[in-house]
Amino acid sequence: MSLRWRLVSCVLILVLLPLSASVMAQDSVITIGTTDLPTSLDVGQAYDFAAWEVLQHLYVGLMRQTPGTLDYEKALAADYTVSEDQLTYTFTLREDAAFSDGTPITAQTFVESINRVIALEEGAAQAVTPYVDSVTVDDKAQLVFQLKRPVPYFLELLALPPYFPQHPTLAASSTSQPFAENGVIGNGPYLLERYDVGGEIVLQANPAYDPQPATPTIILKQYMGSQELRAALERHDVDIAWRALFLGDLLEVVGEEGLNVTSIPSTRVFYLYMNHDLEPADDPLVREALTLLLNRQRVVDNTLHGYAVPLTSMVPDLFPAAYNPIWPEGGALEEANEILRSAAYRTGSAAVRLNFAIETSLFLYGDLYVSAANELRRGSFEPSDYIACGVSWNSNTTTFTSSLEAGERQIAMFAWTPLVPHPAAYLYPLAHSSQPIPANGKYASDDIDQSLDAAMIEPDPAVAGSLYQQAAALLLEKFDIAPLWQETLQIVAWDGIGGIQLEPNYFLHYDLLTKQ
Repeated sequence: MSLRWRLVSCVLILVLLPLSASVMAQDSVITIGTTDLPTSLDVGQAYDFAAWEVLQHLYVGLMRQTPGTLDYEKALAADYTVSEDQLTYTFTLREDAAFSDGTPITAQTFVESINRVIALEEGAAQAVTPYVDSVTVDDKAQLVFQLKRPVPYFLELLALPPYFPQHPTLAASSTSQPFAENGVIGNGPYLLERYDVGGEIVLQANPAYDPQPATPTIILKQYMGSQELRAALERHDVDIAWRALFLGDLLEVVGEEGLNVTSIPSTRVFYLYMNHDLEPADDPLVREALTLLLNRQRVVDNTLHGYAVPLTSMVPDLFPAAYNPIWPEGGALEEANEILRSAAYRTGSAAVRLNFAIETSLFLYGDLYVSAANELRRGSFEPSDYIACGVSWNSNTTTFTSSLEAGERQIAMFAWTPLVPHPAAYLYPLAHSSQPIPANGKYASDDIDQSLDAAMIEPDPAVAGSLYQQAAALLLEKFDIAPLWQETLQIVAWDGIGGIQLEPNYFLHYDLLTKQ
């Protein structure tokens, strides 16, 4: 080999080595674009799915969700027992439970952490105070929860950040620490490397965690809106777009070469609420007629472009034992008109027709869902000459929600997203007399309460499922509330991004993501 060729070979080697290192560095980082970066990473304060998703990668609690399922498994819990009345949960912790700096995690750690959540009285407390009466350490150094009532999804609640162990430096704080000035000291698969509020979050693999995350560095980047996020995705500034491309921007990138859309049914369900205490829904004939007319498929096809599932069950088929698709599929125009005639409504002027507005919240669900309400009006109620229907919306989310709970809405379209994926997390808040929506909407009943109360303590999932189905049938009997559709979740990623595990309850597993 000539000297000249040897020199060229050396130059090539020197050039290729840095390139190879660069490729490796790129493979070790995945950037996720979002419009919904958390405003707090204090587990005692945060109360939204975006923050919880990040926190579930910085911490591990007593329980955790098994990837790809709606099942839960022990995490820091070595074992647990539940009392016969299902009011007392007792946990033994793993002996190796510790924070990333080596500080042990004990039962007392959980007591101090959860009591801090309760004492702060911020958003996170809403996942604790309705359920937990007390949390203590017994004489065997076990962690003991005493509940206010049986909660069949309590183990699932324990996988949420408000129940996570807080490092003593955080647990000692009597105020919220949203920006983690001293750094988040957790025990999860990632450590918090950087938190630029409103800018980006950088997560770095926790060397003490086993198993190690598939990708060592995750960057979450904030964008002002859906269009800006779409543009960043198309420029390859981000590998993944998640939370949230609005439907119009999503449709723009569908089919674009190199981009892949993952879509799955979510736990969020939309319902039509009919107040039994306010005209015109105080008339059971009106409620029956409206239920018979609902055209869900038209909304899904025309407004939601297939990114939803028409639903005729109070709970989606994510829960087969409780799934009960018994609501009419809609479009029964002649039957509904006959019912309205028997209720003394007539065709002609507005004075003799059934007049109402579908009320919803603009900012809570976005312009898309105001459009969906309008399509529901056009496709379901406009075909009847006996109905004059409009759509109204409240731009203040808190006002809309509060007035719905207070029984001040007549006929409303609203979304329900349970804290955790469980049939009771739908049916109990929407149907039990102890809860504000059914109580103040005057459609709660002793029969429904009995079915739900029995289901809450039933150990056999099949029997509990039949009781949930029974409660749903009672809701239909008086046309109390009507399911509309089940929302879907979408995530968009470039070719080469693998390991995407998106859960119906709004949780993306960062630690499983890979990049080629």
